[in-house]
Amino acid sequence: MTGKVLLIGFLEKPDKKVGSFLSKEGWELVEETPVAILGTKPVPSVDVALLSFGNEEVDGATQAIQKLRSGAQEIPVVCLTRLSHVDQAVMIMKSGAFDCLQTPVDMGKLSTVLKNAAQTARLKKKVLLLESQVGWEGKFDDMVGVSPQIREIFQMVHTVAKSNATALILGESGTGKELVARAIHRHSERSKNKFIDINCAAIPRELLENELFGHERGAFTGADRLYVGSCERAHGGTLFLDEVSEMDPSLQVKLLRVLQERSFVRIGGNQNIQVDIRVIAATNKNLKSEVEKGAFREDLYYRLNVVPIILPPLRARREDIPVLAQFFLEKYAKENRKSFKGFTPEAMECFVNYDWPGNVRELENNIERIVVLHDEPRVKPAHLPRFILSVEKKGGQELGAWDANGYQKILPLHLVEQYAIESAIERCRGDLLAAARKLGIGQATMYRKVKRYGIKMAS
Repeated sequence: MTGKVLLIGFLEKPDKKVGSFLSKEGWELVEETPVAILGTKPVPSVDVALLSFGNEEVDGATQAIQKLRSGAQEIPVVCLTRLSHVDQAVMIMKSGAFDCLQTPVDMGKLSTVLKNAAQTARLKKKVLLLESQVGWEGKFDDMVGVSPQIREIFQMVHTVAKSNATALILGESGTGKELVARAIHRHSERSKNKFIDINCAAIPRELLENELFGHERGAFTGADRLYVGSCERAHGGTLFLDEVSEMDPSLQVKLLRVLQERSFVRIGGNQNIQVDIRVIAATNKNLKSEVEKGAFREDLYYRLNVVPIILPPLRARREDIPVLAQFFLEKYAKENRKSFKGFTPEAMECFVNYDWPGNVRELENNIERIVVLHDEPRVKPAHLPRFILSVEKKGGQELGAWDANGYQKILPLHLVEQYAIESAIERCRGDLLAAARKLGIGQATMYRKVKRYGIKMAS
């Protein structure tokens, strides 16, 4: 049994065909009407919901998604839609949908998306269970942090490692994507075998194909011997594809075959080579957007995105900055035989207030530079680069300022409200209605507060 799927709004014949297909795929179907879901009736216990609607039903669909996501189950919702406007699809995704598929839908794609949604939900539930079982000391494998966001990542890694599911690690440069991939490997049953890492952006297309799949002797000029590629060398272990978004489309097809069939053919060869590998991919780009632009294959995206792991930037988890800074200080002080033991409160406050566009990697590099250039018991503001010292407090009111322990300073309530509204508008890309919904206030209230605080809208 694949799991339980909640069908909502299946009123037309094409939708019934979808239901028939899912039954054959092994799904247990539970049907409800939109009226029942939006009413007081309890939501059934299911693994995933499949919601079908058209242009005239967008508002009701949005409400249904929010209700399904807000309950204790946090049911993932996949949408089947005939939407004719992009902004409507964007609104649906912002409301919390796992994915939105246009009808008529490709059945194979629908099956893959539903399985990915259900598996991701199950893993999240396991994370919550493991929260009380796994010991917590602020460190997991080679990763360090104490924030709720990073703790969730640690628990997700712990859970994912016990499976053979393909994982897609997303995050800005320097957030630690390779560390997460290596942690998954080390805590898996494949840990005794090889971890092979390939940077798809650093190797030219012709060489990358050879590096991945190898070649037979005589395959091309200079191929005087058999070369075993990374896919073959990773047999029994893990293949990590960093910056997978940079892979040439022709190679994406071959990678898709590896994921589907666990087989490939060497360059110049004609024999299928079977491999037992786990693939973990990573990128700092939005792969969904790359698919929409035609730069990345949609079928490969869904094959890779079985378990997405999203790494937050360091500026979104400032509680981790003091812990990471101390960890790197002790590491490099020991390596360089220096006497550094800690930071002055003033120096640490500067570190915590800085946004770190290069994330953990940038923080580590700056700590190492300080240790190499100085030698005192504690890091002082005088040791810090000028760009860290010159960080301005937002709005001249110390809005967004943090103390030396990584906690946000206590501010007047009106400043907190203003900052929350500005942040919501920024994250919703200027969409006031969407920002109001995220904040749980009405549209009229949002307009009133924007005017009260003099918040300027981007043109």
